[in-house]
Amino acid sequence: MPEGECGAMSALEQLLEAGQTAKAKAAAEQALAKQPQDRSALVVLSKVLLLEGQLDAAEQYIARVEKAGAPSEALLLRANLVSQRGQLEAAAGYFRQVIQREPKRAEAHFGLGLVLFKDGKAVEGLASLEKAVQLEPQNAVFVYRLGQVRLEAGQTDRGIQAIAQAITLQPRFLAPYLSLTQALVEQNRVVEASRVLQEGLRAIPKHPRLLAMATAVALGMGEANISYKAATLVAAQRPKDPQAQANLALLLLIRGQHQEALQVCRTIERMGLATADLKMIEATVYEAAEPPAYDKAEAAYEEAMGLDANGWKAPNNLGQLLLRMPADPADKHLPRALTVLQEAVRRSPNQPEPRLNLALAYTRLGDKENAQIEALTVLAADLPEDSEVREQAQRLIAALG
Repeated sequence: MPEGECGAMSALEQLLEAGQTAKAKAAAEQALAKQPQDRSALVVLSKVLLLEGQLDAAEQYIARVEKAGAPSEALLLRANLVSQRGQLEAAAGYFRQVIQREPKRAEAHFGLGLVLFKDGKAVEGLASLEKAVQLEPQNAVFVYRLGQVRLEAGQTDRGIQAIAQAITLQPRFLAPYLSLTQALVEQNRVVEASRVLQEGLRAIPKHPRLLAMATAVALGMGEANISYKAATLVAAQRPKDPQAQANLALLLLIRGQHQEALQVCRTIERMGLATADLKMIEATVYEAAEPPAYDKAEAAYEEAMGLDANGWKAPNNLGQLLLRMPADPADKHLPRALTVLQEAVRRSPNQPEPRLNLALAYTRLGDKENAQIEALTVLAADLPEDSEVREQAQRLIAALG
């Protein structure tokens, strides 16, 4: 939060800014137990309650913020409260009152921009969001939301540029990776989308949402190159067409609509029309669950292997799953991973991805000789110089010595 009536950002506000909502709430409640008029604690607790959707409780604390003598803070909180209740004009009015009091209050311009855009006033909304970013150019959230709104307004290139900038500003900020990937996929820029996800996984290793989207993008490369709107229409017209349903489920998965994707898979399965693609999408949803349902994901991949006896993706993905599944001891799943990755290579010897994963599995096993053989086979394949698979194989060879 910018500096305002409450002075520089307090420790409580820093917790909230860092996304540690539960800690911020507990600390605010503790502070209020000692000092009921603590303005910072009242503001933070009001914000947390708004985030949790507890609007009536939030309103009670907002009234206490007003009594504590922080009118701009109270106006911002009121704006967010009425916005959540769908009262967009009232929300805009509160944000404008803050801007009149503090013309350089970026938070107010940001909130006003979102409300105006939601109310159908795209030009005014974008202008307010751009003003917020102008005032706080290092605020990754402001830059990200500006990018999202630009995308929704049809400014695709500028939207993608802003979301990419948000990642540069805050590399461990999850949401921009997901939105940027979705935008690139919808532009049929699938290779770029894959690179964004790899970058995200380097910044936030093993994050289930990123892993799920990376799997979805890999599954759909060259196959699901139609828009979500078109896929929805085709799936509605062909309810018993597994490929049409798989395309829809895949795009739902990429959009983060995991339960909807799972419903598509289950509906087709009830018709007796399950396919390997649909089973792999189902497995991806299970792994992305919180907590991950690894047993269900493993079973779904095994079913996919049976449904397509020649396909390499299901054993390859199952091998990757087994390699990253937590276990005690750590290498408990390694023998099974080796077996299914060897099967993936047997099914498609010329595919570099399963060979790279097999090389990684051999490395974990301590089998340096076979790891080098597989990695060198990947490098001998006809891959672009900037291929992520090629780069990983090169790094592995260098590490093996």
